[in-house]
Amino acid sequence: MAKNKVEYGICNLHVGTYTVDDQGAVTMGTPYHQEGAVSFSMDEDSEKTDFYADNVKYWSGYTGGTFEGDLEVALFDDEFKTQFLGYRELTSGGLATVKNATKPNVYIAFEFEGDKEHRKAIFYNCALGGINREYNTIEESKEPVTETLSVTVIGDNGTGVTKAVLAPTDTGYATLFTAPTAPVFAP
Repeated sequence: MAKNKVEYGICNLHVGTYTVDDQGAVTMGTPYHQEGAVSFSMDEDSEKTDFYADNVKYWSGYTGGTFEGDLEVALFDDEFKTQFLGYRELTSGGLATVKNATKPNVYIAFEFEGDKEHRKAIFYNCALGGINREYNTIEESKEPVTETLSVTVIGDNGTGVTKAVLAPTDTGYATLFTAPTAPVFAP
C-alpha cells in the first residue's frame, strides 16, 4: 500500500442521513453530492485528566474522540438545505430558514489528494448547525463569499468510531459515495 507523505485538497463532498433505530441498527441514507467544497476543518474535542498520588502526577490520560468544526462550501444548494437543515419552501416560492427546525444526523464523506494516492474520509453521526454567511458590498473587484456550517461529529454509538480514512485498495473505497456502510470492526 502506498503511503502519502503529504495530503491536500477536498472534493467530492457527499452527505447522507445517519439514523439509528431502537435496537441500535444504523441506516445510512443515499449520499447527496454537495458541490463547491472549500474546506472541512475539524478539531478533536479531548480533555486531559491528571491523577495525583504519592505527591506526584501518578497518571495522566485523555478522553474524547469527538470532533467539532466547520464545513465551508461555495454555496449550500437548496436541496441540501431542505434535506439536511430543515429549510421549507414557501407558497411564494421562496426558501425559508425555520426556527428550531428538526435536522437529521448525517455522515459526511469526501475525497482528498496526496503525493502518492487519493484517499476518502467519512465522519459518522454528525449534527449540523446553521449556515453562517456574510453579505458584503462589491469593492474594487468581485470576491466570492462562501457559506460555513458548524459540525459536531458524535460518532457511531455502537462502535465508537468517529471517522475512517479509506485508501484505494480498501473494499469500501469504491462505494463510499454510492453505498456507504456503518463501521464494523474486522475480526
